[in-house]
Amino acid sequence: MRLSVMTSLFYENREDRRNYLNSLRKTHAAGFSVMDFNMCPMQRGETELLGDDWEELVYEIANEAARLGVEFSQSHLPYPKAASRRKSPTDEGCEQNETFIRVTERAIRISAMLGVKWAVVHPVQYIGEYELDREADLAYNHKIYDKYVELASSLGVGLAFENMADIDGRRRFGVTPDELRALIESYNSEYVAACWDFGHGNRTYYDQTGAIKKIGRYLRATHLDDNIGKDDLHTIPFFGTIKWPEIMRTLREINYSGDLTYELSCCKRMPPELIPSTVRLARDVGEYLLKL
Repeated sequence: MRLSVMTSLFYENREDRRNYLNSLRKTHAAGFSVMDFNMCPMQRGETELLGDDWEELVYEIANEAARLGVEFSQSHLPYPKAASRRKSPTDEGCEQNETFIRVTERAIRISAMLGVKWAVVHPVQYIGEYELDREADLAYNHKIYDKYVELASSLGVGLAFENMADIDGRRRFGVTPDELRALIESYNSEYVAACWDFGHGNRTYYDQTGAIKKIGRYLRATHLDDNIGKDDLHTIPFFGTIKWPEIMRTLREINYSGDLTYELSCCKRMPPELIPSTVRLARDVGEYLLKL
């Protein structure tokens, strides 16, 4: 396992045309050489990669990463609004919206251009006469993701479905390891696997190690963060209630060989003077986890 971090670590001004380049350089200078290329801002129209010159920018990012010795092992694709937070799946920011589809396809191509092995995606949920109809949910995920799996696999990129957490007091598909496994196994493809978000796991289980064991060999990516079992705080490990020694032992038991990838918001409201020491602490904690 290696310690990795998302390119959103510093929460730079998303309107800056060279935001990704600046973030790449600052994150590397902070001691990280493995990164997740976070494209979630694309769903909100907050990134330079939505312009007509996006390919030129991606080549520039790729060249700078090569110069610095940085590897993009993961990416995070745009994700649709939760079913409980939209009126229609064709609304802006939703899975059947034409703009969202175009942006997601671009994000997959960007992942391939940057050498990403696993692009993380969120499972979607079918809303019909009955909620939590697994067969309907599986069919709906295929309706949405088949085209992306086909495109990504043709470019050598795998899609890793992330475990969700319930929201707005309603259950979501993809929260349990059984649901994730059913979705992954329905594809029967080496290019479809799982990403485990430890923060989501802590919101769902008092002890998430059993769930991680159920995911087992399908686990290819992680989101490393902590919370107190309620909201998605995205804080540094040991600032919440996750039992990290047990987590690390479980990852080794299932022979997980991917990265521990930070998904943090600890710098979002931090005074600029304190950001360097905050990031150093995050790096030190991550390196400590790798030794457990």
